[in-house]
Amino acid sequence: MSKKLLVFSIIQVAPPGYQTPYGVGIVEDENGKRGLVRIKQESLATLKTGMTGRIQQEPGSATGDLNFFYPD
Repeated sequence: MSKKLLVFSIIQVAPPGYQTPYGVGIVEDENGKRGLVRIKQESLATLKTGMTGRIQQEPGSATGDLNFFYPD
């Protein structure tokens, strides 16, 4: 299911233990459901509000799995 990137921010300074830069964003599916996503460094240069992509759940930190956005 394709998701649309509504907004995003690129994190340049993060707490110890996090590799920067990385992105965070909010995506929306065809039904209007929204969710928070992380965006890996290799995708940051191509990000645009409104672009579509897919979500993939990957192992995260001690807080659990994270949803990552991968642009189409």
